[in-house]
Amino acid sequence: MGYWFKVLLGTVAAASVLVTGLLIVSRLSSEPSLGRKLVLALGIARPAVIAHRGASYLAPEETRPAYLLARELGADYLEVDIQRTKDGVLIALHDDDLSRTTNVADVFPGREKDTVNTFTFAELQQLDAGSWFNRQASDRARDSFRGLRILRLEDLIDIAETGSHRPGLYIETKAALRFPGIEQQLVTTLTARGWIGHIESAGPARVIFQSFKPESLARFKILAPEVPRLLLIDEVMLSEAGWESLLKTASEIGMGIGTWGYRWAFGPQWSVKDAPTRYVMTWPRYTGQAHRAGVFVHSWTIDDRWEMWMVTLNGVDGIFTNRAELAMVAYSRSEPIDLDKLWSRIGY
Repeated sequence: MGYWFKVLLGTVAAASVLVTGLLIVSRLSSEPSLGRKLVLALGIARPAVIAHRGASYLAPEETRPAYLLARELGADYLEVDIQRTKDGVLIALHDDDLSRTTNVADVFPGREKDTVNTFTFAELQQLDAGSWFNRQASDRARDSFRGLRILRLEDLIDIAETGSHRPGLYIETKAALRFPGIEQQLVTTLTARGWIGHIESAGPARVIFQSFKPESLARFKILAPEVPRLLLIDEVMLSEAGWESLLKTASEIGMGIGTWGYRWAFGPQWSVKDAPTRYVMTWPRYTGQAHRAGVFVHSWTIDDRWEMWMVTLNGVDGIFTNRAELAMVAYSRSEPIDLDKLWSRIGY
């Protein structure tokens, strides 16, 4: 064995020891045992697989097939953005307007940039909420996506209550300040359907409320104090308020905090103007601080296997993901998935 080969072996061995040591330190500093106790006390699965807008990599976001597929995959939660129509109907939709995910420009020319609350539910039911996906994701397109309709909250509850799995609901009040009283309306609806009103003794908490608006979570704390609440944070909030302030707010009005993953920190959607510094928040020291403050951590939006591994290593208690089918396998919650069989089962 030559001298330089021995040197190479020694270098590799030293590097391996260093990396292993760093991984152990990272794992310990994130206080995963504290996080485990926090979510266990709340009845939340760990690591929680939260189907972000449903199985939205494989189907149009926040539509029936996206949620049906996420349910059949075994996701712990169906994540949904709730807004309200002009006539008071709670609907599942992410964007402020309808231009990205519907044919609103064709059906209601000139109104494509109007906010959702200026439309009645009957008007929204005239829109095609699925064909855009076939155009943008042609490798995942399906004829059955054409003509999909925007869902009501009640439709989503019906989906979650049937099928081979019974996921919880992870509900975001989107643009909450635009919809006065939406928190009370949500609590009333969920109570009437038997989804909230008590803490289950076993299994995942059935509902988690989330919002980027602390005011919305503060209302939920009064209206339904037993339901877990998570403060979502983004780069602008961090730039303006700082981590310590946001963590304090999360611990006072909520039970969890929603940090972002690594791809977002370096992605083109980052708000460079409002937050020129690219913060990476899913590091062990931040996760550990959250756990020590009595706050669980769910990270968004984690769509690659390597990132799922990294954030879990760094102590997060669950992930929002567009790729529930990948997360279920990555976390050894499922065998390799036969998607054709699942599509057949749900009728799409």
